[in-house]
Parts: sequence; structure tokens; C-alpha cells
Amino acid sequence: MAHNASVKVVKNAYLVDGTGKKPVKDTTIVIKGNLIEDVGKTVDVSSGAEVIDAAGRTVMPGLIDAHVHICFNGDPNLLSVLNYPPGLIQLFGAYNASKTLEAGYTTIRDMGTPFGYALALKKAIEMGIARGPRIVAPGRIISQTGGHADFYLPSGVTYNEMSLISDGPSETRRSARINLRDGVDFLKICTSGGVMSPSDPVDTPQFTVEEIKSVCEEANHVHRSVASHAHGPTGIMNAILGGVKSIEHGSIQTKETVKAMVEHGVFQVPTLTASWNIIQKGTAAGIPDWAVAKAKEIADYPQKSLMLCYKAGVKVAAGTDAGTPFNRHGENAKELELMVAAGLKPIEAITCSTKIGAEACYLGAKTGTLEKGKWADLIVIDGDPTADVMLLQDKAKIRLVMKAGTVEVNRGI
Repeated sequence: MAHNASVKVVKNAYLVDGTGKKPVKDTTIVIKGNLIEDVGKTVDVSSGAEVIDAAGRTVMPGLIDAHVHICFNGDPNLLSVLNYPPGLIQLFGAYNASKTLEAGYTTIRDMGTPFGYALALKKAIEMGIARGPRIVAPGRIISQTGGHADFYLPSGVTYNEMSLISDGPSETRRSARINLRDGVDFLKICTSGGVMSPSDPVDTPQFTVEEIKSVCEEANHVHRSVASHAHGPTGIMNAILGGVKSIEHGSIQTKETVKAMVEHGVFQVPTLTASWNIIQKGTAAGIPDWAVAKAKEIADYPQKSLMLCYKAGVKVAAGTDAGTPFNRHGENAKELELMVAAGLKPIEAITCSTKIGAEACYLGAKTGTLEKGKWADLIVIDGDPTADVMLLQDKAKIRLVMKAGTVEVNRGI
């Protein structure tokens, strides 16, 4: 009998649906086109459907990384990008996107690329001329003069191809409009210092509340959201008061900032992998001494802040900051290991990397869980990641990757 090409059936699944519920054995998932048509233990299956036998393996939503830099490679010093021609940077992005998909990630949210290349890569993947996860892209980062994304070198050389330097509410508003004109999915700003910027203390605030509000107002006009790089509590609070909807890193949270995040419905994206790699590798691996010193300065905070947020009811989405030193694309699942080490249960870390990740990427109604009507984004895994989340770091165990109903990776299922 010929297969009905538009209908696929995944049977004998050990279902981890991404909602946080307990896994269910012997589940069937019916996929029609790019959508899930039905999920359950007793479902109607169309004759002639293509059958994928999971044979008791875990089937779960495709993973989601809510914070990456797709055109960076994990070089020890991010300023090495100055050595690469623009065309090569674009090719890095395409290569990294393919590696990310191979690792079971079907959606990523990029947090800044030179020349806004993530937008072009997003379109290339949608057109089928490049291979990778679905990309949610911000255009250029909006930063103040001397801020985290002001790549000004002591020599006087500036590299502002991935940022729009803005001072005062009128300039931040204009930068928001420039990005929105380009068709971005969201906007990114910086409201504190950072680890990978040499001259700004990591916990100091950047931008006033009024400057932040100007960006958020423009985003809201066209139904877009704003994410903010913020480590220190003042930068976090200013971002929340200004209208930002996700805090990236959020390393030094307090009871006051967490309370405000709950009240305003703001996501936390911890990026534990970024500072972990910098501290583990250190200056011996070529990471700048100022970056290592900054990472060590805040080393005791990120895990505590994650748990403070989680226990208070803040929605926590998994994000890696992939592309930062030794933080390689395709190794994104390290974040789940570190989230569990910080105090989450494996099933909770998985939910942060699926359902909550989708919500942070503004796609919660379309992906992140294996439920009727959502995109058929799923992976099939040898073993049970709800018992051992480190299984997700072993690509050989990720036997199949499906994105929107299309099998993108098949390792012999």
C-alpha cells in the first residue's frame, strides 16, 4: 500500500509531552502535514500513513534554545570576528544552524549577529536553501555609548555592525524603528554591563527607564516584545519597569527584582553555560583576563538566581548564549545539565527547554509541546532524559529529529 505522504504516525512512544506531566508509555502521535493531528494511547490512524515505530523510545518536543548567537563559533575572544570577512560570518551562521538542528534543537532565538545576519539566515531556512532550526531574530542590539554592545577598542577602532548605539529616548526610539523596519521578531537591548565587554562593570546599570520605555513602546505598537541583557539588579529592575518581557542572564536577582518579574510576567533566561565555560577554560585557553575575572566575580549568583526565580513562579526558559567562548553550537543541551545541578528536576529542565522556551520565543501557541494543533516538532531518543538529562548531549542517542512534520535527521530509527 502506498504511503499517504502528508500523514505520519509515530507509534510505541514513551511520551514526554513538554507540559511537565509524567511520561506516558505506548503513545501514538498522528501528524498531518506540518501539524500534530492527534496524540494518545487510542487514536484513529489513516490507512496508508507513513509509520515511524519509536519502539518504546522517548518522544518529546524538539528542544528550544532561547538565547544564542548563531554567527559566533565559541572562539576564546569574541572580538576575533574582526578577522573574518562578512561573507564568512554568514557561512558560520549556516554551519552552526545545521549543527544545532542535528543536536535536536528545532527552534532558537538569536540574540545578536553582525549585520543582522540572523534575519537573512531565518529567511534562507524558511525558503529551504539553508538547513537549521526555526530562528526568532532581533536585528541589531540597541546599546548605549560605552555599553555592553558598544564594541569600541582602545585603538579607537569601533565594530558596530551588530549594534545600534543610542543615547537618550529619541535615539533609542529611532533605533527600535530601524530594527522594526527590517522585519525583526523582537528587539534586544542592554541594561547592564556584561562579561564579554571589557570596559563596563558587569553589575552596573545601562540606559535609563525612559530610554528603555521608548524602545518598548515602539515594539508594542507593532505587537513585538523586547528582551534585555541584564546581570545586575538595578539593570534588571530598570528593564522590567521600562516594559521588557525577558531578562537575559539575570545573574544577580533579588527578592525585589523577582517579585517585579512575577508581577509583570517577565521571563528569566539564565544562560548558565556561558559563564561555566569561561571559568572552566580560563585565560590558559585564550579567554581575555578581564572576561574571566568578570565571570568569576558573579560565579556564585546565576544558579541561586535561577532557583530564586523558579520557586517564585517566574517562567524560566533555557538559553545557552551559544557562540560565546567554548560554548559551541550543537552542544546546547549542556544547559539542562547545569540547570539540574542548580536544583531543577530533569523534567523541569526539559519543560524550560520546550514549553517555556517556546513561550519566551513568542511561539507558545504553535510549538514547545506535543499537543493537537501544534507544529510537529519532535525528537526520538534512546533512553529516558527525565531520569538522566545528560542523554540529550549524546547526539548518537537522538535517533530522529522532526521539524514541522519533516524528518530532518534520521539516525537509523
